[in-house]
Amino acid sequence: MQRWEYRVVSLADGRYTEALNEYGRDGWELVSVASDVRGVPVPDPGGSMPVPRTFGRLEDAAAKLNKLAAGDSTEVPAGTTSTTLLWVLRRPLNED
Repeated sequence: MQRWEYRVVSLADGRYTEALNEYGRDGWELVSVASDVRGVPVPDPGGSMPVPRTFGRLEDAAAKLNKLAAGDSTEVPAGTTSTTLLWVLRRPLNED
């Protein structure tokens, strides 16, 4: 009975053919493409990442990240969904 090893990967946009050819050279074959759909939650009115005060520097870093994200025009708007393609690959296992 043939046994298979599976791998699920997310490939960079515009690099699909090149990446799939690389996997093919390593013995992988494409089985399926699935979409991973995730909702982007609406942030709480406070707008900050909840971090316990005991972490000090971590809380400061989170505050800086929140400020950067607020000015990022490429950010997915809250309350929407984000979709990523997942490429399912397989190759035969060597039966020793």
